Amino acid sequence: MPSVVPGLRRGRREFQEDSCARLGRHIKVAEAAMMAAKAEALREFDLTVAQYAVLLALHYDSGRSSAQLARESGVTPQAMAAVLTKLEAKGFISRSPSSVHAKVLITSLTPAGEAVLVRADEAARAIEQRALDAFSSQELDLLVEMLQRATQAFSGSCDHQAGSASEPVSSAAGGLEEGTPG
Repeated sequence: MPSVVPGLRRGRREFQEDSCARLGRHIKVAEAAMMAAKAEALREFDLTVAQYAVLLALHYDSGRSSAQLARESGVTPQAMAAVLTKLEAKGFISRSPSSVHAKVLITSLTPAGEAVLVRADEAARAIEQRALDAFSSQELDLLVEMLQRATQAFSGSCDHQAGSASEPVSSAAGGLEEGTPG
């Protein structure tokens, strides 16, 4: 792969060559493959990747508002509202008024949500494990380091380095709009 992003050219072959020389394409293709595999694995639990990500986040840290979940997921409040509405209709979450702000609803996992998450997480972790198994321990460390550097280059920071509580949700944030695979 060249160390300089190629300039614009015309032609089908040139498009193919130039696309393969862009780092963002490789990152997006890998993410899309992982999200498609997770979407397929989660289908048997009647969950989207976005719904699974919310259940996972609530498992780690229950009692969060829709706005908090949306910020941590990198989606709009409207998109998160749609995800939460579907999860509530399935009986996987409950929402109750905050003791601090009456207009804020606090979201928690229900026992049914916890049960489906336990089963769905096994399937999702199996997808992640397939990717981990493709690398040696040293390669994996290097890959993570390189992805963190790319994140820093794009945004000037790397939230994952700090091990933030939102990491499980953020990993799927590339497409948490309800109805998209990831």
